Amino acid sequence: MIKLVCPDCQRQNEPERIYCHDCGARLDRSALAKVAPKQEDPEQTQRRLKKMLDPGRIRMRLLFFKISKLILGACVAAVLIQMFRPPEVPERAKNIELQQITFDMENAIAAHSTAPLQFTETQVNNYFVNVVKNKHAAVSKVLEFERALVNFEEGVCRITVERSLLGFSIFHAISYNQVKAQDGTLTGTINGGTIGLMPIHPTIMKYGESLFTDLAGVLDREKKLVAKFGSIDFHPKVVVLTPKAPGAPGDARPEPTAPPSATP
Repeated sequence: MIKLVCPDCQRQNEPERIYCHDCGARLDRSALAKVAPKQEDPEQTQRRLKKMLDPGRIRMRLLFFKISKLILGACVAAVLIQMFRPPEVPERAKNIELQQITFDMENAIAAHSTAPLQFTETQVNNYFVNVVKNKHAAVSKVLEFERALVNFEEGVCRITVERSLLGFSIFHAISYNQVKAQDGTLTGTINGGTIGLMPIHPTIMKYGESLFTDLAGVLDREKKLVAKFGSIDFHPKVVVLTPKAPGAPGDARPEPTAPPSATP
């Protein structure tokens, strides 16, 4: 590579420089004009162009893009199919028995009972039907609300909501564990969810919790009542609500008072 020598400080500079890197003097670039540019060998040029325009390579490239698009489309179709496939849920009950779950909880709290309350999945699901039917105006109208279901497993509560769009049912579910009453509110950890049969990671499901906002609003009274209990335990097909122990933080049990003393 040709170097441009500075006439003042004799510093060898790169050919693209106009001024010396050290002293800033203007460089004599006339020497570069005498150097003939490197010419590419015609055979090399021919081989390079032939390689670029090789029909076989072009066909392989086009085939690669077609296969990539096909695989991507198949993946998207598989995800959509999984999202619209219904999970295994119980059939709609025709004759639903009226459940007094709220009444039982209120009585237990008012009477300061220490006996646990136990409700089955069927009882809770029938109660949901009655509550949502009475408050149907409060649920979302974008996707028509059909019903809500619960499933109890050991330490886990799973809530499934069925909605309809143009006559097609769409199911989405969310699962909680470590559910407990704390400072008068219910807290729990999201451990996953689904849309149809498509599993959703717990991290993503935290943002999907908004899909259940309307149902949470309808059941706000029930949530406040459950939060007044001491513990909530989930077992297969059953939930157990244990009242707070007497004297526990948040227990509204009145303190016993001494009888009035007799006056002489």
